[in-house]
Amino acid sequence: MNNEGDINSLSETGFSTRSSSTKKNKKTNELVWKQFVCFKASQTDENRSKKGALSGATINSRARGDVRTDCKARVSIVKQQTGLDWSVSIFVEGHNHELSTHSKVHLLRSHCNVSIAKRVLTQQLSEANIPTCQQMQLLEIEHGGPESVGCTERDIRNFEKELRDEQKGIDAETMIEFFTSEKEKNKAFFFDYETDSENRFIRCFWADSKSRMAYSVFGDVVVFDSTYNTNKYAMIFTPFVGVNHYHQTIVFGRGFLSDEKTESYIWLLNKFIEAMPTGAPKSIIIYQDPALTKALARVFPKTVHGYCL
Repeated sequence: MNNEGDINSLSETGFSTRSSSTKKNKKTNELVWKQFVCFKASQTDENRSKKGALSGATINSRARGDVRTDCKARVSIVKQQTGLDWSVSIFVEGHNHELSTHSKVHLLRSHCNVSIAKRVLTQQLSEANIPTCQQMQLLEIEHGGPESVGCTERDIRNFEKELRDEQKGIDAETMIEFFTSEKEKNKAFFFDYETDSENRFIRCFWADSKSRMAYSVFGDVVVFDSTYNTNKYAMIFTPFVGVNHYHQTIVFGRGFLSDEKTESYIWLLNKFIEAMPTGAPKSIIIYQDPALTKALARVFPKTVHGYCL
């Protein structure tokens, strides 16, 4: 046996395994012994409840099937004193419970694994905003059924959570890096941002080349909506939009603000003028916000202001 991963191949198709206990060399701290047991090993739920009642401890119960049956099936492996090989020292084959059927074996925890290929595909699908349930449907079609996928929808959701956790704390840096790369690809891409005294991201504005070109043709009237709030980051999404000659909505620019103060709106409106080739619009329609109204009067003094219904 070359490595511990081979242990999974010892489990029958109808049961799951888990690591039970290990031993290490006291001098070198090297792992020298490990035991794997059936997932139904250990005391039964009934015995656990009885012992808890005798000791006076509160046992929290939930609606589920019997998980532990005190199954004795197990395998122990020990590392050879010389070399890297391992050998089986104890092997108990018999189970005291029925094994899972072939159609349900893919639901067993030790049989579930999100492979590297699936991780890459899941990340790409997530970036394309494809829901997890639809991702799972695509995998089932590709592999010929849910029992052949090798993981469950819950495993995919856990992996997506890992991806989100990795992004915590570096979201702003990631966005700025993306904007910088877009600027390198196309010099007409415009973006700017600001941080506070503690280097926290507080506002930004960006507009791509197509948006800036569209503004030069259809930028007479602009609608500025500051009512979109992104719950995850508590920041306000502020798009500048208009209408083209096909009566279709077009986006001239976008921004994020950490607050709705006049100072923030002034900064954003100035960046909008800086980015747009033809300057301020002739008319702008806004949400009835006193701070925004004050900012518009200072930045767009010659623009006709209107309130949306």
